[in-house]
Amino acid sequence: MNSNFYHKIANSNASTNCRNNLKKMVLNDETLLSDLIAITIDLSDKNHYKGVWISEMIAETNSHLLSPFTPQLIPFFSKCKHQSAIRGTSRIAYFLGVSDKVKLTEAEEEKVIETCLDWLIGDAKVAPKVYAMYTLCHFAKQHDWIKDELQNIIEKDFASQSAGYKAAARETLRKISR
Repeated sequence: MNSNFYHKIANSNASTNCRNNLKKMVLNDETLLSDLIAITIDLSDKNHYKGVWISEMIAETNSHLLSPFTPQLIPFFSKCKHQSAIRGTSRIAYFLGVSDKVKLTEAEEEKVIETCLDWLIGDAKVAPKVYAMYTLCHFAKQHDWIKDELQNIIEKDFASQSAGYKAAARETLRKISR
């Protein structure tokens, strides 16, 4: 592992500028991707959530770069418990799931769907629930059963959720009813 890179992640903070600088560092030297993923998925590393932040930014703009790492990333999604990392993890799942440049295996797709359903019915905060809805909505195009499941979950939880959840739920229901 590149100790200079690890040190920069360990000393980083949540500011957009700091995260963008680390993202640029990885994009300028793609050999750092394997180190980034190693940090991201190492739940015993107290800085793993900071790795999630950078991985999330890369997934958003360059999802194809994470394609070789899906066998490590996707099982990590369901194990992630740090609140600061769950939001980013849900976004990584979304960006990998909807990307036309990333081809998930059937098993990886199933694991993403399962994890998103867990976020949606569990006690995750609003943002992971919203990204889970969006990801499931995307996969519902290939798997009809997801539409019914998603609709049932949304309708059951709708009244007790926040305005942000409700807005995303209405959009999701509109898309799956087409």
